[in-house]
Amino acid sequence: MKKIFNITLICMMVTVFCSTTHSRADTKDFDRDVAFIPYNKILTKLSKEYGIDMYIPEKNKEKFLNKVKGMTPKEFEKLLRQQYNESKKYITSPSYDKVEMRDSPYPQPIPNAEQMIPATPLQ
Repeated sequence: MKKIFNITLICMMVTVFCSTTHSRADTKDFDRDVAFIPYNKILTKLSKEYGIDMYIPEKNKEKFLNKVKGMTPKEFEKLLRQQYNESKKYITSPSYDKVEMRDSPYPQPIPNAEQMIPATPLQ
């Protein structure tokens, strides 16, 4: 009877220890994804408004979040709008000449710029 009790107790302890341990990487990714949500909403909003694709690649999310750590989403939106309006000054003409490409549902080529477009760096 004592052996059965000991074996049962050991099995329960192993089960409890195995179920309570988890990787910190999972929570770190989750925290990063949760912190990225408001900025992603702004990127989506501005993408629709300006008709371009604005996004942060998965591999750069950590670096991006470190750069905007002290910035509110409203400040981030203001900065993106400022950068977009600044870049429009340097775009001269589309890089395509064919009319059928203008009406294409596929992504369009990047317009030509005659000089370097200055970017406002994130602090």
